[in-house]
Amino acid sequence: MAYNKKIEVQFLTETTDKIGQLIPVWETLFQPWAEISCTGGREYYAAAQTNSENDMTFKIRFSRKVAGKLTSRLRIVYGGIVYNIVHIGDTGELHRELILRARQLNGEASV
Repeated sequence: MAYNKKIEVQFLTETTDKIGQLIPVWETLFQPWAEISCTGGREYYAAAQTNSENDMTFKIRFSRKVAGKLTSRLRIVYGGIVYNIVHIGDTGELHRELILRARQLNGEASV
């Protein structure tokens, strides 16, 4: 296993601006090293436009501190591209590595 790519796992929070309005802001939860592989993609036609999805798998080392905080509400940023987490798995429940399956949708291409 080659955990040789640095990724950011982010969560959505809110802050207030000068006039008190809530503003959604993504903050970094942690920055693990990961093994990354492309697991597929597709193009489809909807709402009078061509859309696409890219599916990626990010494998990271297991950590008890991190495992309890991971949810599908988080996102991954890698190479300036945003991937929404769709599934989190613990390989064989051995607590050695976590597999984060994520999807990039067109229109959400960069940070």
